[in-house]
Formats: sequence, structure tokens, C-alpha cells
Amino acid sequence: MIRGILYLVYGFILLMVVRMVMRSIGRIFGPAGPGRPAGGGARRSSPRLAEDLVRDPVCLTYVPRSRALPATVEGRQEYFCSEECRERARATVASAS
Repeated sequence: MIRGILYLVYGFILLMVVRMVMRSIGRIFGPAGPGRPAGGGARRSSPRLAEDLVRDPVCLTYVPRSRALPATVEGRQEYFCSEECRERARATVASAS
């Protein structure tokens, strides 16, 4: 009698563990539903604020203004993605003079 009750308790615990594992797998790999972000939503990211992008005139890439390297070239404020691009722009202006 007691052995039968223990088997029922073990079975119930096993069933609950399997259910939790299946739900976790479903959250990770399942499709995003309404109100659920893609990828399961396990991580919550902080909201990002929009930031203006500026275009590097040398390599034509866009860089967030906060990460761009500013320089005055021919009287205009320009923004560059790297020190290399900034130096190339300065060299081009110097060779043109």
C-alpha cells in the first residue's frame, strides 16, 4: 500500500519535471507570439535611445555620433569612423593645397 503511494508520488514528481523541461524548451525554441520577443524572451534588454548617425566621408560608413571622431575639414565639421579615415581626409586636403 505505502509502496503504491510512493510510486504515485514519484510519478507525479517525474511528470512535473518533464513538463517544466518541455515548457523551457518551448520558450527557447518556440515561435514568438503576441507580446513575446523572438528567441524566447529569456533576457530582458534595457530600452535603447535613438541616436543620430553620421556618415564618414572617406569610407562612406555610418557611425553613431557619440562614437565618431570629429574633425574640421575645409571649414566643415566632419565625422569619421576611425583615426585612419580622419588622417586620410586630412592628407587628401593637404595634398590638394
